[in-house]
Amino acid sequence: MSPEFLRVVLDTLLPGTAVEQGRAPVPSGTEAGIDLARHAETARAVLDAIATAAGSAATFAGATEAERVAILRTVERGDPESFRLLVTALLVEYYETPAVLTAFGWRASPPQPQGHAVPEADAETERRLERVRQRAPAWRAPPSPPP
Repeated sequence: MSPEFLRVVLDTLLPGTAVEQGRAPVPSGTEAGIDLARHAETARAVLDAIATAAGSAATFAGATEAERVAILRTVERGDPESFRLLVTALLVEYYETPAVLTAFGWRASPPQPQGHAVPEADAETERRLERVRQRAPAWRAPPSPPP
């Protein structure tokens, strides 16, 4: 599988978006730094099916977006489970990239050591917590072993 074929498959599955209505653009799969080559061996059957359905990997890479989407839909109908596994693996990786998190307005850095901002508890929350604090423990100590 050529790098160009893998790039085009990835960006057809994860095309990203342009700037719209004041929102930041969401990067495509390759712009987010995803490398489909890392999944090529486990997704070999799906990638081969895409190339076969297109006539060749080069034909798929040179096709229009509408043609590529139609080919992917055909492959998905032919082997939905394998196709779903590939897309799921890519989505998990994609939605954890700093570029995508930033595009959604989320913090890309880990929550610690800064933590998350937690508002002060209001009176109703404090009242509910007090009821919990006054309860007896919800667990029992294990029985002592026999002597």
